[in-house]
Amino acid sequence: MARITEIRLTLAAFIYGIEIDLKNAIKKYITPFQGDLKFIKDSELEVRILDRFRKDNPGVDFKNNIDDVVDYIDFYDSFNILNKNCVFLPKPLVDYLKSIFQNLTDLIPVRNRVMHTRPLLGGDFSAVYDFIQNLKHNSPIDWKFSIDTRDLIEKDPSYILTLRLPQLANYDIPSKVVHNLPIPDFDDTGFIGRTKDVDEIKKLIFSNKVVSILGDGGIGKTALAVKIAYDLVDMGDKCPFELIIWTSAKTTMLTSKGIEEIYTAITDYTGLISIISDTLDSSIKENKIDSILEYLELFKTLIIIDNLETIQSEEVRNFIRNAQTRCNIVITSRIGLGELEYPRTLSGLTDTECAKLIREIARIRNSDILMKLPQSTLIEIASKLYYNPLALKWFVSTVETGISPQEVLNNKDDLLNFCLTNVYEKLSEGAISVLNSIRASRRKLSSAEILYLSDYDTLEARKFLIELFKTTLISREIIDATNLEEVYYYIPEFAKEFLSQKHPVEQEFVKKITRKSKELNSGIQDIKKINSYNEFSINALSCETPNQRIAAKLLSEALNYSRVSNYTKAYQKVNEARNVDPNYYEVYRVSAFMKATNGDTLSADDDYLLGLEIAPENPRLLFFYAQFLLFHLEDTEKALEYAQKLHKIKPEHPYTSFLFARCYNTMKEYNKAIQIIRNLISKTELDPQNLRVAYTELISLYAHNGQSYLRVENDIDNGISHFKKSFETFDKCDEKGIVDIKMIKNFCEALHTFISMIPATEVSNSKAYIKEVILAHQNQISLIYLNRKLIFKYAERFEDDSLSYLLDAQIADGTKIGNLIKGQSDTYVFIESESERYFAHYSDFADLKSSAELKKIKHGQLVSFEEGINTKGPCAKNVKIVESVK
Repeated sequence: MARITEIRLTLAAFIYGIEIDLKNAIKKYITPFQGDLKFIKDSELEVRILDRFRKDNPGVDFKNNIDDVVDYIDFYDSFNILNKNCVFLPKPLVDYLKSIFQNLTDLIPVRNRVMHTRPLLGGDFSAVYDFIQNLKHNSPIDWKFSIDTRDLIEKDPSYILTLRLPQLANYDIPSKVVHNLPIPDFDDTGFIGRTKDVDEIKKLIFSNKVVSILGDGGIGKTALAVKIAYDLVDMGDKCPFELIIWTSAKTTMLTSKGIEEIYTAITDYTGLISIISDTLDSSIKENKIDSILEYLELFKTLIIIDNLETIQSEEVRNFIRNAQTRCNIVITSRIGLGELEYPRTLSGLTDTECAKLIREIARIRNSDILMKLPQSTLIEIASKLYYNPLALKWFVSTVETGISPQEVLNNKDDLLNFCLTNVYEKLSEGAISVLNSIRASRRKLSSAEILYLSDYDTLEARKFLIELFKTTLISREIIDATNLEEVYYYIPEFAKEFLSQKHPVEQEFVKKITRKSKELNSGIQDIKKINSYNEFSINALSCETPNQRIAAKLLSEALNYSRVSNYTKAYQKVNEARNVDPNYYEVYRVSAFMKATNGDTLSADDDYLLGLEIAPENPRLLFFYAQFLLFHLEDTEKALEYAQKLHKIKPEHPYTSFLFARCYNTMKEYNKAIQIIRNLISKTELDPQNLRVAYTELISLYAHNGQSYLRVENDIDNGISHFKKSFETFDKCDEKGIVDIKMIKNFCEALHTFISMIPATEVSNSKAYIKEVILAHQNQISLIYLNRKLIFKYAERFEDDSLSYLLDAQIADGTKIGNLIKGQSDTYVFIESESERYFAHYSDFADLKSSAELKKIKHGQLVSFEEGINTKGPCAKNVKIVESVK
């Protein structure tokens, strides 16, 4: 405290000297010619000064003691009265007074801060010291007292501690706010910067019951709280508080010699209650909590708890929880309270403020080394000390002991321990694990990524993440100010250096996080590929924000589990995705799809509707819900309503036309469905897969329409005509080489239905035609189970066994059917079969001798194959071309 007291006493001595010399000038040049106080030239001021004199000198005639009355003049009035009485002053003194009048005016707020034990501001010492330094013995005003004081202090700074200065005049009205605020402990530099922080935190105090000032050790939390508290006191009648109670749990301080213990601080809950109780009423000995709460009911009170993290416990939290209903509370801490508080986290000082702080300390301590450093070097030093005010003071103090600046910067163990050890030691094991996950990733992470990479389920990981948010071990950065989800978290450099030195992460843990990060990125890339390939695939997932990307990865894993009927794991992943982002509509789409697949239709309907509340115009959600209504709930009219809405949004997309047509098909409005598909084929350039789907739908629709004409309308000609259109459509597809197994199945079903429904009058006329159709496509027909059924039906209806030999061509068990998907390579292809893709090398083809022969096979060619396994997974073996008979 000696050094801090020295600064304030030094300023007091200088200001006192200036004030005495100004009053002596009044006594020398003005009062000798006065018989009363008219020279004051302000009747109200004259009354106030006279009242002060008479209070100390009852019964004394002031007219015979005018020089004594001058001693009761305030600092500002002393030079203002000189200025008003220029007629009595020599011309050089008048000119000199004008030249220094503004300088003297600037010293008034400094004098008041010194006088009222208010926090000094940055530059206060320099302002007074510079004025004193410029005083000369030959000045028009005799500055003898000021200059003598200056000379004595400069010869021996400790001389100030031996002075017994008369108390500077203080005639202000006593403060309306009772308080026990400490003497500010930053007098050596004054309070620098933080103007915005001061204003914002004061607003928070006025509008919130509990406000926390959070930050690293030494970042300036205590100084800021002291400054704000004194500002509140100085509001007088406008202050919303009648009592301000200060308590401190600060147990250590950082000096150039290391970390030193403070033995006067409160160390636990009991100490906190005792300090508050004694401040309110020292006579309270029992039932202190009850007494405190009673006082808080009676008086508008602000309680300030400094360095709460050293005593934070459930008892303290409960006290704050109870007290905040009766008073306002401000805490400073390295660890927040969570739901009880409105937190305000402090960052470091700016470049300019840091440089100013270093120069202020260096000047006061006469440090030549630091005084000579350029601004850019001071800013570089500040960056290496993380713009932390205490770190800067510690740096200057340590350099002052004779250690070079670079050596100080290279050895920051004491600084790091002081600022962050308390915080780390209070973390739970889970919070440390989550913190290490962020560290091991070696990059900034979104909250969703942090949750995904941790070893805990989403809700538990979020709990640990919230615990970390209450500290300064992680910071956040908003990437896109228009999107609140574009927030990334990282370890600030200050914390990173501390953690690296004191708590390194194990190598295996780093490798594990790296692997999970790669899996995550790979999974998200796969999702994007699927989305670009087919936006109406169940595995297609839109993910725009960081949270959605993580949720999409979890949903992708859920779909993988559901594919193998592991619904327990699948629903677990869906719930994790919902916890990551409850407003992500894809969560409800995937959940609904899985529930519908599992037979839980009502819950599925609820989930679809929840998703549509979030994204009512989302095409994929509309598509899946319309399908669900159509096939699971058989609510055709409502399905058509959603299909029409989707078609308006995506009129050119084949899937919207397919859905639209299927709705009409279910409603038996076959002509409308046929027209939709024909328009799609004629007006839209379709890829081979969607072209096959369109023709497959058309084959079925023609057959259904033919069946309707024959059975419902008894229109034989139209019925037969539409069946023939179905078979002609298949012929066309066979010629184009775009046949697949689904198309063959629909074709065979249409043919079987036609044979069954031919009117007796048309049997003889149709026999040759049907036989020709079967023989033309016998290779395709042999690929599916309808082979035998179809041939038997032909033999039964036409009483003709001539096609029975085709039964021997039935495909062997285990053989699959698919279509070739050709890419850039000439040595391999993929085979698409029932929504699955299989790799096939040219050597896996039964009848190919070289890659050149593979090159000649057209894209979409129908093939049969057996499923095999290679080093990369499932593949096609024994691939055979399915030739058309034509």
